[in-house]
Amino acid sequence: MLSNRIAQLAPPPRPVPLPVVCSTMLGLTGSIGAAFLIMGLVFVWVPIGDAPFWVFPLVILFPLLGVVLFGLATVQGLRRVTLLRYGEVATARTISRRGTNTYVNDEPVMEYTYEFQGLDGQVCSGSARALGRAEIGDEDEEPVLYLASNPGLSTLVDALPLRCTLDVDDAGQWISYESVWPVLWYALAWAGIVAHVIYGLSRVLGVL
Repeated sequence: MLSNRIAQLAPPPRPVPLPVVCSTMLGLTGSIGAAFLIMGLVFVWVPIGDAPFWVFPLVILFPLLGVVLFGLATVQGLRRVTLLRYGEVATARTISRRGTNTYVNDEPVMEYTYEFQGLDGQVCSGSARALGRAEIGDEDEEPVLYLASNPGLSTLVDALPLRCTLDVDDAGQWISYESVWPVLWYALAWAGIVAHVIYGLSRVLGVL
């Protein structure tokens, strides 16, 4: 359950703590993509001239899967960070909850459909996905972030891919107890992308 101080959130724009940015940019999809990118470095930078034939597809497969998953997560993450920085706060009523046939560590991923009323009085609807153990539905009304200029872009705050619950300080700013781990993992993912690009250019130019 998010602290009731969410109602005291300062008007946008507001700063978002770096660990929260990295966590929301990664999400589950981005974390898996980062893992593929980092594992792919083993095949890229280790000499494979005498390696078996089956190693060569992995040289392409790992970074390709990593970039695709990381790219998809980046698009979703940018939306979440935009909502955290520029979003308005409202209360949402959960309409439905259904399984998505996707599991993460034996935890079902659920899709929640909800309705909320914007500042202009218009009733808007949205949906968000989160693990079944997420603290969604523990209150009659759930806090939601949405863009006033585009209410179609919204998310339940409890559905954000964070390890620790967000809170709001006395000044109305976001605070979080996220560790530095998401920052390191996100940095490693970008390091993997840069390394693959350097390796590819070097191959094309005949340096390696």
